[in-house]
Formats: sequence, structure tokens, C-alpha cells
Amino acid sequence: MKGEGRLLAIPGGVDDFREIREGGYYFVDKSELVSDIVNDRSKVFLFTRPTRFGKSLNLSMIDAFFNLEYKGNKWFDGLKVNSHPEVEEHRNAYPVIILNMKDLFVSRRDMFLPMFKGMLSRTFRSFEYLKTSDKISESLRDLYLGKDPVYFEDARALDFIPALCQMLEQHHGVKPIVLIDEYDNPINNAFNKDTYDDVMGFLREFYSLVLKSNPYMSFAVVTGVMQIAKESIFSGLNNLRVDNVFSKKFDERYGFTEPE
Repeated sequence: MKGEGRLLAIPGGVDDFREIREGGYYFVDKSELVSDIVNDRSKVFLFTRPTRFGKSLNLSMIDAFFNLEYKGNKWFDGLKVNSHPEVEEHRNAYPVIILNMKDLFVSRRDMFLPMFKGMLSRTFRSFEYLKTSDKISESLRDLYLGKDPVYFEDARALDFIPALCQMLEQHHGVKPIVLIDEYDNPINNAFNKDTYDDVMGFLREFYSLVLKSNPYMSFAVVTGVMQIAKESIFSGLNNLRVDNVFSKKFDERYGFTEPE
């Protein structure tokens, strides 16, 4: 890594694991979160922490470890995760879908769905190779690959991520991982506004389709600031491991311990 043998820079505001490891920044080693996830074997992980606790950085680190796009990288050289041989079969072995909910600022009812579909469009850009794949079923190709997600009708937008999971499994032969950053951001932004019920209702159905009724996903990691009541947003999701500021198992993987 750059910066070895000299004073490193403090990565203020940098939440990209690859940039930190390649750019000569200090990095407090939280890589054993990867082995924790592999060994826990839950289907869906929900990590809730206050802002500036490293949620986005850890999600970027998870992407860097599991994503098959990054085979052969040196980002984890010298990190603690390498002392866990059981994770090696998972290293850079999965397609990874990243949904970033940070930018879904909702001030009006008519803004939410266009912004949501725009997020789906940005998410799909790294998977456009599926359009020319001869492994994708004709029905999926006709329904989802004919136009940009920004132009989808509402129902098609709701089930696009499960369909993308299915297409990625068909193409790569392995079920993808889904990462969702700041899942609660649009809900918090809509609070006390006339769009709140619409946003909550839409996202309740969306998260159910992605995280509960999705047989084409290996596992998911979801982050957020608040732990919205399970009955409100994740109703019926029995495979959800919730880890918050009061939890013990993953407590040292977010924020800093006193020695750190």
C-alpha cells in the first residue's frame, strides 16, 4: 500500500475502502467484520449506528472483499481477516449489488419515485453486460433489459432488484450479495411530510421483495442510523440479524475502541 514507511494521512470524509488502502491513509483494521459475517451465516444483517461510525466504509470494505470484479487486489494485505482461512473461498467470489439510499432526499410526494428509479438506473450501470449475455432467460430479458430502469412503471421498479439478482445468478452461476447503505434515509427525510405514508409503504414492499422473498440472493448487509420497528418496515422477515449500539457481537467493528 502507498504510504508505507512514512506518516500517513487521516482519511477525513473518505468512506471508500479502496481509496483508503491505495491512497496512503491511516486505516483502523475492521476487516474481521468479513469473517464475522461469513461465520455467522445469517441471511440479512442490519447494522444501525449513529453517523460517523464507519457504516459506509465498512460496507465498501465488504464489497471490496466479496466482489468478483476485484479479483487479485492487494487491499487486504496485512489485515486481520487473513488470519481466518475459512473466508478464502468467499474472497472475490460473488457479484455484488450496491444500493445507496443516501441521496434520496424526499421533500415532495411526486419526487420520490423518479429519484428511486434514478437510483436503480445508476445501480444497473455496472451490470449492463447482462444485456448481451446469452445466459439470461428470454422472459427476464424482455421484462427488464429493454429499457433504462428510470423509465420503469412502479411495479417493475419494485421487483427490479430481485430480477437483477436472478439474472446475475444465471450469468455468473452464483447468487449475488446485496448491500444497502442508509436504508432509512428516505424514511427519515419524509418524516412529518405528506409523502411519509407513500414512502414508507413503497419501501416496506421493496425491502420485503429484496430481503424476504428473494431466493436469488446469497445474503444482504443493510446499514442505517435508526432501527425502525421491524413491524413497520421488515414485517415477516425472520432471517434478520439486527446489530445496534447496544449489541455485543459486532460492537468493536464500528466506531473506535479506546486502544484504537
